[in-house]
Amino acid sequence: MALLKDSDRAALRETFTEMTARVRLIFFTQALGCETCEIVGQILDEVTPLGEKIELVKYNNAIDRDQVAHYGIARIPAIAVVRLEATAPDDGALAVTEHDYGIRFYGVPSGYEFMSLIGAILDVSSGDSQLSAPSRTLLAQVTEPTHLQVFTTPT
Repeated sequence: MALLKDSDRAALRETFTEMTARVRLIFFTQALGCETCEIVGQILDEVTPLGEKIELVKYNNAIDRDQVAHYGIARIPAIAVVRLEATAPDDGALAVTEHDYGIRFYGVPSGYEFMSLIGAILDVSSGDSQLSAPSRTLLAQVTEPTHLQVFTTPT
């Protein structure tokens, strides 16, 4: 059974036309020991086809350890949201590179968190945080890596 209503799919298709760059959703899952991995997979399977510039890659947390380490995945289910940028090296061949802003979703992106996922997809695609100039100035003064987490709970 589909999770998204037809009207929601139509609205998301329209919203995703605003995307300027490709976005890769990297889903870390596993078959055993993860109660919510299946529902997260279903959400991503329904959202991904709604945007021409969205692609989904799935990794098994227990098997794909190099990818888990590369993206710094701490628990599952997890979604990494990365921007795909086309580059043309000196040899003229087109290459695609990932720009990873460190955006991760852990758990099920449902309720308000679903809209946060959609917003993250759009923000990563634009490559612009939309922060004000004063906020950018303050952030430029941060000299050490900073780990920021936002916790939510279903209501």
